[in-house]
Amino acid sequence: MSVLGVTALVLAGGLAGAEVTPPPPGECDFVTGGGFIIRDSGFKANFGVGGGCKKNGPDAPFWGHLNYIDHETGLHVHGTSVTGYFITGDTTRDICGEATTNQVGPVSYRVTVDDQGEPGVNDRFIIRLSSGYTTESDSNNTLGGDGPGGGNIQLHKSNPSTSGSPGGSCFDFE
Repeated sequence: MSVLGVTALVLAGGLAGAEVTPPPPGECDFVTGGGFIIRDSGFKANFGVGGGCKKNGPDAPFWGHLNYIDHETGLHVHGTSVTGYFITGDTTRDICGEATTNQVGPVSYRVTVDDQGEPGVNDRFIIRLSSGYTTESDSNNTLGGDGPGGGNIQLHKSNPSTSGSPGGSCFDFE
C-alpha cells in the first residue's frame, strides 16, 4: 500500500483492514528529517521536522519540532507543540501538533514522513494544515531518488528515552 493510501485510510478515520502493527509499548521510535520538495507550481518548499515518543509522562508523552517555508506563497509554519505520533506503516510516521504561521494565525498540523532508504532515496514529506493548506495533492513529494526534491528522512530505532507509546490526538482533516 502506498504512503498516500495509508494516509488516506488514516485520515478517513481508521485503517480499514490495513495490516499496520505498531511496535509493542515501550518500543516507540522517532524520526528526524530536513530538505525540500518541489511544489506543483515549480517553487521549493523547505522543511525541518522531528518527532517521537518520550517516556510517557502525563504532561509530555511526545516531542518534536516543525519548520516549513513555502517559497511561492511565503507561508512559514513553526510548530509549537506535538499532540500525537502515529506509526502508519513500516517506514511511515505521522506527527501531529499545533503551530503558528505568518499568514493564517495558529493552526493544527499533520506531517507524514516516509523513510525509504539512505541517503534520502525516495523519502517523502507531506504537510496538512487545519487552514486547508496541503501538499498532499502535489504530484511529487519525494526528496531523492527519482523525485525532484532533496534531503533525508531518518527513522531511528527506539531507545530508553523513547519508551513511550505511539498515539495521541490529531486534528480531523476531513
